Amino acid sequence: MFFNIDPNIKPKTLLDILKWKITSKRPKWPTLLPLTSTDIPPQKITDNETIRVTYVRHVTFLIQIDGLNILTDPVWSERVSPFTFAGPKRVVKPGINFTDLPKIDIILVSHNHYDHLDIRTIKDLWIRDNLRLLHR
Repeated sequence: MFFNIDPNIKPKTLLDILKWKITSKRPKWPTLLPLTSTDIPPQKITDNETIRVTYVRHVTFLIQIDGLNILTDPVWSERVSPFTFAGPKRVVKPGINFTDLPKIDIILVSHNHYDHLDIRTIKDLWIRDNLRLLHR
């Protein structure tokens, strides 16, 4: 339980909260955040490397090890939502273009939230790379 130690603060009513929500000035959500990018597609792992990990954005990583390309929680869609027309819109592009991805051997999905399990991206990878889907 929370207790406010300042006796001069009066409890807010539902009307106070609604007024605050309607009249408060919030900064506009950006349409796209410009980030510097090298735009270099991922390369095959070289003989003198054992593992390479490339950060794509948010929770997506490309892990290259022993000739395998592993993608974690792949998200390339514009929105992470059950609907393509609603929900949070991407403001930062993935660090690797989808077309620049090497053939993916394994997709690792940590859990089934929309920002980790992007069905559109999974389908695109399945079609492009002839993936086998394993589930429990």
